[in-house]
This record gives sequence, C-alpha cells and structure tokens, in this order.
Amino acid sequence: MDYKKLHTYSLEQLYGPIKGQIIKQDKKIRMIHLLDENGISRTLGVVRFSNFNTKEIKDAHRKIVSGHLIGKTLHEFHIDFKKEFIGSFETKLPPWLKKDFDISLDGGIVFYSKIWINTNSVLKDTFLYSELIEVAPLELSKKMTDKMQPLSEIEDSLLYLCEASGLTIIKKNQKL
Repeated sequence: MDYKKLHTYSLEQLYGPIKGQIIKQDKKIRMIHLLDENGISRTLGVVRFSNFNTKEIKDAHRKIVSGHLIGKTLHEFHIDFKKEFIGSFETKLPPWLKKDFDISLDGGIVFYSKIWINTNSVLKDTFLYSELIEVAPLELSKKMTDKMQPLSEIEDSLLYLCEASGLTIIKKNQKL
C-alpha cells in the first residue's frame, strides 16, 4: 500500500509527527488516540482485530497491540495490505472526546475502513486483518474532502465499533 494514502500520513501533513496512545485494549478491540506533538488528539481510532495469528501478521500484530500505529507498522514490516475505505458518516461527539480533541463543537466525522492482508500477490489471496473507525472533529473533514463518502448502509460490524466508543450514527441530522 502506498503510505501516502494512510490516514496517519494525512494527519502528519497537517499537524506534524503523530503517535498513538492506547485508551482501552483487549484481545479483539483497541481504542487509541492519534496525538500530535502537543498531545492533542487529532483522531480516535477504534479497531476490531479479526485475524492476527497467521504467520504473515503475527510479529507485526504484536507490535501494533503494544501501541504502534497499524499502517506504519504494516509498512515497516513490508506487509502487503490494502486499506479498503467503506464510507463516512457524521456523529455527535461524547463530552470526553470533545475534551481530548480540544474543541467545543459537538460534531465529528467517522471514517469506516477494513484492512486486508495480501498473502500471495499472484493468486490475490487476502484475509481480513481488522475493521476500524477513525473519528475526527468536523474541522478535519474539511481538510480531507477526498475521504468524504457517505455510507448508504450500516453493517453490524460498524455498529459494534460505534457502540464500543459511545458514538451515535447521524445521517442528514437523523439517526440511522
């Protein structure tokens, strides 16, 4: 995957170096802030890991769950992957997240994606490594118009990730 297509790369172009800070993590779910150099959260990532015990991903996954960022780590381990962008939607940010984003506005944008690991480029064998949502303040969405693609339907996986982080899905000012 082209590193320049990753969300972290976009954030680094806007805010400088980005690092992760885990908020909550268990075997399947991780919530992580993507912090700028001033310690302000620029994105909240909520990840559900699917397949992580295969030989292709095991070492990289160990580093990822220790607090490293997914895209950067997969890139570092030279793992061939595709981040499939599914779509975006607006959300009302919970008070704790507004505080971490250091904003006063209630609105946020959620980007929903899946990460596929390619195990054989000739045969195009892939497996789902993770599903994730990246939650950002609305002001950031204005800088990332290329990622704005409203969802037409909501998958159960997405609902699960939203519930894990206390988010409400909003479409045209109405709950889906």
